[in-house]
Amino acid sequence: MDTHNAIIYHCVACGAIKHGAIGTKPPQCCGRPMATAAVETIHEGDPPADDAGGAPPKKPPVGKDSKKPR
Repeated sequence: MDTHNAIIYHCVACGAIKHGAIGTKPPQCCGRPMATAAVETIHEGDPPADDAGGAPPKKPPVGKDSKKPR
């Protein structure tokens, strides 16, 4: 499995998010360079995070805790 790092860019004006390769200039958005938000490791062959699907994590049941003092 091949992996590589991708830079995540963020536009502070409109909130757009884009990925870019390391060693390249930041993309332009709203007339100025985008800010670097983070670096993400990409695993080749894995589905993208947006398309991973799956059920959201279950929340614990809400109820009274009988061990709490009043």
